[in-house]
Amino acid sequence: MSKRSSPRGRDAMERRAARNRVIIVIMAVLMGLSLLAIPLSSLLDAGTGQPQVDETDPFEDTEQAASGPGPCGETPDDAPEPDSEFYDAPFDRTIDEDGDYTATIQTTCGDVVIELNARAAPEAVNNLVNLAEQGYYEGVIFHRVVPGFVVQTGDPAGTGCGQEDCANFDPDEPAYPGYTFEDELDHAEQLYEQVVDEQLEQLQQGGQFDDVDEAELREQLPGGYPRGTVAMANAGPDTNGSQFFVAQGDPAPLGEPAFTVFGTVVDGMDVIDDIAASPADELGLPDEPVVIRSVTIDAA
Repeated sequence: MSKRSSPRGRDAMERRAARNRVIIVIMAVLMGLSLLAIPLSSLLDAGTGQPQVDETDPFEDTEQAASGPGPCGETPDDAPEPDSEFYDAPFDRTIDEDGDYTATIQTTCGDVVIELNARAAPEAVNNLVNLAEQGYYEGVIFHRVVPGFVVQTGDPAGTGCGQEDCANFDPDEPAYPGYTFEDELDHAEQLYEQVVDEQLEQLQQGGQFDDVDEAELREQLPGGYPRGTVAMANAGPDTNGSQFFVAQGDPAPLGEPAFTVFGTVVDGMDVIDDIAASPADELGLPDEPVVIRSVTIDAA
C-alpha cells in the first residue's frame, strides 16, 4: 500500500525544494561572478594533521599541472634550511598595540610586504614579530598552495602538522611551534560580513532574487576573506601557533570567520599569485616549494 503525504508534508517538501532552487541559483550566479574558489574544509595548524580539501570540489575538472616548476621556477640550491626551535609558551608582549608594523617576507619567488594590524590582533602580530626576530621562518616553505584560494606557510616541518610525519603524528612529541594562543576574531568577523554584503549586493543587482527573503539569501552566501588578507591557520578555536595563510582568492571563501586576521598584503600579491600557481600534489604540497629566506619587521 502506498503512502500519501499530508498537506503539511507536501508544504514542507515544497519549501525544501524552493530553498534548494535558491541555493543552486545563488551558487551558479556567484561562480559566474568568480566569487567562489576551491573550498577547503579547514586550515590546520601545528600538531593536528594535514589540511584536507573538500571532496565536493566544484572545479574538480580544472586541472593543475601535475609536476615540475611553476612561475617561481625550481627551488634554488642556495635556499636556506629551517633551523627553528620549539618554544614552551607564547612570547611576552613586546609590541606597541597602537604601533604601525610591516613585515617583509623575502622568498625564493620574490618579496611580499604585509601591513600588520596590531590594533585588531595584538597577540597574533606580537607572535609574528617575535618569531621573525628569532629567525624562526628562515628556510620554511609554503607547504600548502591552492590556486584561487590560499597559500599557507609557517611550519618548519614543511608538512602542515608541525611534525615530520603527519600520518603517524605523535601527540606526545612536540609540534611546531610548541605552543598555542587564543583567537582574536572581531576584525575577521567584520571582514567576513563585508564580503557577504558585497556578494549580496551583486546578487540583488541582477533582480533574480527580488522575491527571496534577504536573510535567507545571506545564510547561503559563502562569505570569506578579501584577497590579500593574512590570517592565522588553526586546528579549531584558540589553537593558533606559527602557521598563517594569505587569501589568494577574490575573495577566499572560508566557511566562517574562524581565522584571526592580522594583516594585509600591500605589495607582492603578484608573488602570492605565482606561489599559488606552483604545481602541487593533491594535498597542495608544491613539487618545487617556495622557501622563505627571511622575515624583516619594520616599525613606524
